[in-house]
Amino acid sequence: MRIVQVGLGGFGRDWAKNVIPRVPEVEVVGTADVFAGSRDRAIAAGLTTAADCHATVEGALEATDPEAVLVTASLVGHVPAARAALESGRHVLIEKPFAPSVAEAKELIALADAQGLTVAVSQNYRFFPAVQAVQKIVAEQTYGELHAVALDFRQMSGSDGVAGAHHALAEPLLVDMSIHHFDLIRAVLGREVTTVDLRTWDPSWSLFTGPSEGAGLIESGPDLVTSYRASWVSSGVRTAWAGEWRMDFADAEVWWTSRGDGPEGWRFDEVRVRQGGKVKTLELPSVARVDRAGSLTEFVTAIEQGREPVISGRNNLGSLATTYASVESARTRQPVQLADWL
Repeated sequence: MRIVQVGLGGFGRDWAKNVIPRVPEVEVVGTADVFAGSRDRAIAAGLTTAADCHATVEGALEATDPEAVLVTASLVGHVPAARAALESGRHVLIEKPFAPSVAEAKELIALADAQGLTVAVSQNYRFFPAVQAVQKIVAEQTYGELHAVALDFRQMSGSDGVAGAHHALAEPLLVDMSIHHFDLIRAVLGREVTTVDLRTWDPSWSLFTGPSEGAGLIESGPDLVTSYRASWVSSGVRTAWAGEWRMDFADAEVWWTSRGDGPEGWRFDEVRVRQGGKVKTLELPSVARVDRAGSLTEFVTAIEQGREPVISGRNNLGSLATTYASVESARTRQPVQLADWL
């Protein structure tokens, strides 16, 4: 599949260097970024060429005639880049978060539908062995009915005293990080979130501008609640990026974690089952392409097969709405119903 990559900042360059080469079904025929500095750094790194690198999405599309566009720009650039691609007849894969608002995300979905095109969102945490193993356990009720979930995420960001770009974000926890956990809650439990009731805050000594810690309850219907705690500034033992999960079933407790550091983060995946006083570690399924390479592969494969990808924009609305409803809940210190956001 011939694609144009839009967005060559630090994260976009990481896509170009470490992700796209792992998906041979994709050929990058052009790149684009509105910032000259980002274009220059990508060219200097050998990730694109001056001839193939453009200042606008429209210029790249006209010069290369791709089948699809990969949007790895910052959030403010997601909707304009995706809209330009869809209006010109190209499929789109967008980095998370999908859009700055649910309304804008719905607009892109409607445009894709009208054009007969695919728009998808790279919710890459779904493409890991532990996640897929636990999805199956829940769906098949291997240990009976699931009735309670606890999810903890702990990292220490800024311990070296150096602030990064995400320290300046208005919502560094809920929008930048928790969106992964909210998407996993939906994907693993196989249910839509119905209500969120969260609180967020930030210690006076942290390097963050916005709230870096949070806790609360996430309801997936009247009979299943996830207790959620997350921190960018924890002095506790670091969790993997997907967090540490404890899931209580009628007949067992399942503990699991996923996505460690680095390109082989899947090696940290682990699922343990406590049943009848004994604990066993499960053998995990093989996932051919993990993480963002898994997202890109699913996008390409779904288009080739003429089906909607599991990470479609339509599916992602629930995760995006959960994220922004959580921000609203934390702001108002009140529970928020997801029906009001969808």
